[in-house]
Amino acid sequence: MKKNIFCALDLDFKSALSLTKQIKDHIYGIKIGSLFNQIGIEGLKEFDQLNIPIFVDSKFSDIPSTTARNISNLKELKNIKFVTIHSLSSKEMMKEAVKAAESISKKIKVLAVLITTSSTQETLTEIGIQNNLEEQVKKLAKLSHACGVHGVISPGKNYKMIRKLLGPDCYIIVPGIRSNDQKGKDDQKNTISYAEFNKMAENDDKAFCVIGRPIYQSENPLESLKKIVNR
Repeated sequence: MKKNIFCALDLDFKSALSLTKQIKDHIYGIKIGSLFNQIGIEGLKEFDQLNIPIFVDSKFSDIPSTTARNISNLKELKNIKFVTIHSLSSKEMMKEAVKAAESISKKIKVLAVLITTSSTQETLTEIGIQNNLEEQVKKLAKLSHACGVHGVISPGKNYKMIRKLLGPDCYIIVPGIRSNDQKGKDDQKNTISYAEFNKMAENDDKAFCVIGRPIYQSENPLESLKKIVNR
């Protein structure tokens, strides 16, 4: 098992469940994003029964009470590891999210999305943000940390900066893992290879990465996973 890999299940329910059963002994956990909107809590229970850590990439971004209620709905599940919120919402929302998660279990950690892996300087400017990418990441990382959020999601190129900024106890999750020949071939702009991530985060038990398309789009997902981690 690779202790630092979450596999993103951007698939239909049946395919996602089948893939999880196939590779669960070779990864740390699974990430469920848009699929959560389709299957809800009842669908999550199917994955929960597989006894594998679950990363609910919900990206909650609502008023504080609604966000807290959404997180509280996860209380029936025993293998939730992470749940995500948007750091651009509000300080009060982030604090309420943490409070809701900790009321369920100290094991559930709230992660703040800083910028997405498709973000560029141009996309920030389009929505009225004048900071450059690194300044924006720093600003939101410090803000979410001050609100008690347990960790952040950010492109790999910001890993070292965030670790230095927030210290050793903050979880850092790096999405957008690609092989060198896959970089720049989809909508993910901020990507690194698994080898690059592993080198940066060596011996960091609070760092994880997310690998999706290179696994689930493969004709042989398990073999592709093995090739990624052994390069």
